[in-house]
Amino acid sequence: MALRTDGMKDRHWDAISEKVGQAVKPYPGFTMKNVLDMNLIKFEDDIVDIGEKAAKQYQIECQLAKMKNDWEEVVFNLKPFKKTTTYTIVSYEEPSLLLDDHMVLT
Repeated sequence: MALRTDGMKDRHWDAISEKVGQAVKPYPGFTMKNVLDMNLIKFEDDIVDIGEKAAKQYQIECQLAKMKNDWEEVVFNLKPFKKTTTYTIVSYEEPSLLLDDHMVLT
């Protein structure tokens, strides 16, 4: 199961390969027989640990992508500040609520 974790990237496969001492990377037709032939069961704890890290990193990446998308839709209403070239935010309720939500997620 750890080898099929969402978010497995080249860096994770490289870490597994380093732990087991041989190149490990899925390919079409990669089966449980390949896992047994490579004696990967011997390194189960290390592989599970790397798979869990990959899953956590993937979850963070997905949350970050969603946050970026949420902020792209935010419109700030600005007004000139006195007679300068500086502006102030007129209404910041929506961005403030979104920021609060995102801070809770992280």
